[in-house]
Amino acid sequence: MKKIIQLSLMIFLTTVCVGQNKLKDYYYPITNKIEIKIFKYVDKNDSNNIEYWKVTTNPKTKKIKTVSYDSEFNIYNTFEEIITLTGAKLIEYADYEKNNSGNLVPNIAQIIDSNVFKWDGEKDYKYSVKYTNKYGSYVFSKKRTELGFENITVNNKEYETVKFIADYSFNDINKNDDYSFYQYSYYAKNIGMIKYRRYTPNKIIILELAELLNEEQFKKLKTNR
Repeated sequence: MKKIIQLSLMIFLTTVCVGQNKLKDYYYPITNKIEIKIFKYVDKNDSNNIEYWKVTTNPKTKKIKTVSYDSEFNIYNTFEEIITLTGAKLIEYADYEKNNSGNLVPNIAQIIDSNVFKWDGEKDYKYSVKYTNKYGSYVFSKKRTELGFENITVNNKEYETVKFIADYSFNDINKNDDYSFYQYSYYAKNIGMIKYRRYTPNKIIILELAELLNEEQFKKLKTNR
């Protein structure tokens, strides 16, 4: 009986480890050198709605930094994570806005919860931050739930992805007012996020990966706009 229990425990632990490692493969990969990739996302419902995510991975520091640009190549957000044994944790967050001189300036947030992406078997987790801009003070939170694996097609190419649902909430601290929406997101192996479907009170946004750019290609796009 003791041997049966030990065998069952070994099988369970092996299954959990395989699941953890498999899920980790679907997040933004870190190789043996510093890499910079620009993810170009286009909204299926509005081709003028384009986002560029400049993702830098560093194997020495085990950090991932994402700088997000809108269709006019203005930075609107920076997001930095550190990779741990159990997942990716948020270590720095900033939203950007224009000051009175018309220059973009960061509003650096205070981190409250830090779980961005987990591969330790936990299905529900969140990150949240507190920040102040010219409109007031806010707490922003994103709660994510893993839904399992799903095959999807993006730009005529099929991917095996891990699917999540996430609830977003913006709380205006001074007015005690909330704005919320939810989205489904899809992460492909050795790539990262390739699609999300966002349901806001006013519209549905379907953002899909159009192409991966290198730094030189991105600079040319900005120069030729």
